[in-house]
Amino acid sequence: MSETVDIPVEWREHLHPRHGGVAGPEAVLDEDAARRAREWEQEARAIAEEMAEHERTDPDLAKALRARLDGGADPAGAAVLAAVAVKHLDGLGGAPFVDAWVLDHGLAFAACALTEASSIALGPPPAQARPGPDRVIRLVAYSHAGAPRGWRGEIRRATSRDHFARTLWIAEDAVAKRLRALLAAAPEDEYRDAVARLAAHRGDAARRSTASYLAPTETAWVDETLDDPSGMGVLGHEHLLCSLSTAAHADRFGWIPVVPDVLATLLDGLGADALPLLETALAYRHGDSDEIRPLVLKALLGIADERLFPALLGRMGIKGVPAALQEAARRHPVQAVRALAPFVQEQTVRSLQAAGLVRSLLHAKPELAEALPPGTAEDLLPRPAVPDCDDLPAALTGRATRSAKTDWADPALLPRVLTRGRDRALPEDATRRLLALLAKKAPEAADVRGFCDRHSLAEFSWAVFQRWYALGAPSKHNWALAQLGVIGDDTTVRRLAPLIRQWPGEGGTGRAVAALDVLAAIGSDVALTHLFELTRRGKYKGLKAKAAQRIDEIAAARGITPDDLADRAVPDFGLDEQGTLVLDYGPRRFTVTFDQQLVPLVVEANGKVRKSAPKPGPKDDPALAQAAHALFTGLRKDLRTIADQEIKRLEKAMTVRRSWTPDDFRRLFVDHPLLRHIVRRLVWITDGGTAFRVAEDRTYAGIDDDAFTPAPDARIGIAHPLLLGDDLGAWAELFADYEILQPFEQLGRPVHRLTDAERTAHRLARVEGLVLPYGKAKGHSQGRWESVDANGDFTGAWLARRDPAGLYVVASLSPGLGYYMYGEGEDQRITALWAGPEPARAPQGSVPLGEVDPVTMSEAVHDLLRSGS
Repeated sequence: MSETVDIPVEWREHLHPRHGGVAGPEAVLDEDAARRAREWEQEARAIAEEMAEHERTDPDLAKALRARLDGGADPAGAAVLAAVAVKHLDGLGGAPFVDAWVLDHGLAFAACALTEASSIALGPPPAQARPGPDRVIRLVAYSHAGAPRGWRGEIRRATSRDHFARTLWIAEDAVAKRLRALLAAAPEDEYRDAVARLAAHRGDAARRSTASYLAPTETAWVDETLDDPSGMGVLGHEHLLCSLSTAAHADRFGWIPVVPDVLATLLDGLGADALPLLETALAYRHGDSDEIRPLVLKALLGIADERLFPALLGRMGIKGVPAALQEAARRHPVQAVRALAPFVQEQTVRSLQAAGLVRSLLHAKPELAEALPPGTAEDLLPRPAVPDCDDLPAALTGRATRSAKTDWADPALLPRVLTRGRDRALPEDATRRLLALLAKKAPEAADVRGFCDRHSLAEFSWAVFQRWYALGAPSKHNWALAQLGVIGDDTTVRRLAPLIRQWPGEGGTGRAVAALDVLAAIGSDVALTHLFELTRRGKYKGLKAKAAQRIDEIAAARGITPDDLADRAVPDFGLDEQGTLVLDYGPRRFTVTFDQQLVPLVVEANGKVRKSAPKPGPKDDPALAQAAHALFTGLRKDLRTIADQEIKRLEKAMTVRRSWTPDDFRRLFVDHPLLRHIVRRLVWITDGGTAFRVAEDRTYAGIDDDAFTPAPDARIGIAHPLLLGDDLGAWAELFADYEILQPFEQLGRPVHRLTDAERTAHRLARVEGLVLPYGKAKGHSQGRWESVDANGDFTGAWLARRDPAGLYVVASLSPGLGYYMYGEGEDQRITALWAGPEPARAPQGSVPLGEVDPVTMSEAVHDLLRSGS
């Protein structure tokens, strides 16, 4: 038996034994059974002689049968005679013949006889097809008296249809398993003799299959059977599985029958290499899954191999798996820590589950930290011991009652919560009191934030969440998710946001929506940034709508619009007054700046620009360098979320003509440590028509580089090129001279002005007749255009976009868009482009196109022309 498995005791009696392995009670010969088998052979002689004379009987089998009837030791003849007896005498089984063969002729003879029996069929072949209108199958019944010679049919080699129809009479499951048990218990020389003699009886696929089952140590025989499974026959799929002994064998199977004897034998023969087969069986949806699943999990828990843990981790949504993973970790903690630690940093659902389990193992047995692979999951290690705090806030005083139900959140398995000075920690009873407050969703739980170190409090909060999720996220303890919004921080947000995107695709939409409440409760700039990102890039429409609803609620509570909220929610990431960040490695220092896409760049002291922070070197200060490198890594990760979002937000602000007061413009953009890097790469304009740019020193300059100061009551917006008129070329030349790269298309953006005739017209002929691919048209309806009526209901009859004054530019479509966001559909032809106070199917009540804001009209024409043909 493999050292990497532990076969459940109650299954061992079901094993299909191997030579040198476990042999069960089947390995004892029965003299009485052998005597009965000899008597049955005598009773069946007359029938066998008749069948040997049948005109369709195989000549070689007839010859072997006659030799057996004459007292010879022919395995094929013995197999035929036994088959005749079992089929035509009442109430017989095949097992006694094994005892007789072994006692009379030896174990090798018995193995050869049973192998021959697996390829012998009696009577006519099974019908190849069901009777049809032009074919009738007649079954003729004969009485025993006066029946023609050979009426019981012929003796022949079996076909695949015989195996399927179960017309074989000796080589059945119990008989084959019994003989295999005898072979397993045999001395080495006797077993080797049987294998050598079996080699001469492996004539066809059925016999090869039987021989590979009787002697599973012969891996080459198993290979041959796998290459040609047509003769698996009565022994079938299960017995072939019980012959496997290598990982390459296991790779040839897609499913396994979930019964104790097969599971036990797979563990015995394959060891840990049985894992892929068991994992497949776990994922397979059986009709009786509630009965089958526990058997598979029991088999998996018998494997002491690191591969077990990722296998279970990937199936946490299956009932019983979370508990099985916990049990596997309890049995094999070293393998669990070593296998699960690399998943912790992924920021995926499985990393959450892995972290919860690893954290609990490390806190229960700190010595397991030695099993951690280098550079993985150090943040899960228990914190250094510090003394308990004795001057607790009122919310944490009083004795907390321990309940056998929230044990999964035992403070002993969680990181300690430090006080603000980080020199003391909450005692265990105060921590338990905090957990009780969080579980009750009591308002007092928030009071601890001013007393405790926020980082350690957030790490404690996340550990509670991890523990809950590692146990399968039981709904009765949903408070473990909600509490993140009470004591979590921006690190919590960064960890939670990727999970929110994943959960709807795993059936966890409700959990994802609840997590939106966590982001809203944290309410920091980083949290709001991720909420806004979910409204833009969320894959699931319902989740996007819920995220937008949370933003509207937060904005309303603050008395501002969602756009204003977005302006105020841009994190500064700790950048200095110059909009840069210094990475201190001790003897080396680097400055982080940003390009036109807000990609962080690292500038060395000599001015050399790098795309990433260097790894700490041997001469660097270990603590400073490691912290600085981690800081840059976190910054780059955050910017992947925010950079594209902010650039697109500013581009949209240009197209919809948003504007700000001079004070808000300076505070929200010019002086913002991050946004200033793209603000100075754009041309801005006042509502009076004066264009300017922001210089590197944050002063304002006109087209001639003269200083400019906007009037206090002015409104400032991003200049659409259409508004720059004849100065557009000069601005483009100035930016080229200064080598200023723009974050989005502004000065080089196509401009579409209406002619005088088009300004007075009610329809724009130049775009009518354009054909838009369905995907492009549908994409417009989900973006800067809309396709909903006054009641907010979707209508695919048109695309519309609103100008700042409330007029709509409308493109009527034929045949129209479908309701669902995704999918294919017909190309859409623009039948009319017009403007009016509200969108409709037909241009009734339209107004002259010149009344529409020229920027809105230009953008509308630009979108349609670049999408259509």
